[in-house]
Amino acid sequence: MSTKFMYERLLKCQEANKLVAIYASREDEYFEAGYIEAVTASDVMFRSRRSDGYEEGHVVLPLELVYRIEIDTAHLKTAELLAKHLNQQISSGLFEKAPNKKHSLFEIAADYVYQSKEIIFIDIIGDETPVIGMIAENEYEGLEITLVDDEGRLDGTCWIKKEDILALRFGGSVEQDLMNKLKK
Repeated sequence: MSTKFMYERLLKCQEANKLVAIYASREDEYFEAGYIEAVTASDVMFRSRRSDGYEEGHVVLPLELVYRIEIDTAHLKTAELLAKHLNQQISSGLFEKAPNKKHSLFEIAADYVYQSKEIIFIDIIGDETPVIGMIAENEYEGLEITLVDDEGRLDGTCWIKKEDILALRFGGSVEQDLMNKLKK
């Protein structure tokens, strides 16, 4: 399946700094909203914005999963209005210069989280519960994750094939809360 159409539209949304609704799951009417930070031929990274106006970290999705995007809807305008009222500015991105179209945002994000030792949520194909933890090893074909439970305690080790990963989520309030609990 060609991703060129969505790539070009997401790039325009990034250039216009528009809040975008991104649909990647056809099973329900669920979407994620955010400001596009980077888009490549293989994936998209955005700074997530919740419907209550708060920013919620970074998300990386494979471009092939994105089947619908929206801008300027009433729901998105409300989120922007709430963000403005709460003084929730659009945070600066991870990149000083946008990555090349040929780069993998997934690999860039995985390396960033690995180096910074942040907690990450990883959505996996066919699994409703995300893997939560810190990347202990970032190898060519997979990730080794030091698991963290809901209370912020270390909870074993997990290995995941990269080809089975749907999304990476990091830098949000839930991840920050778990990091704070872990440090205690």
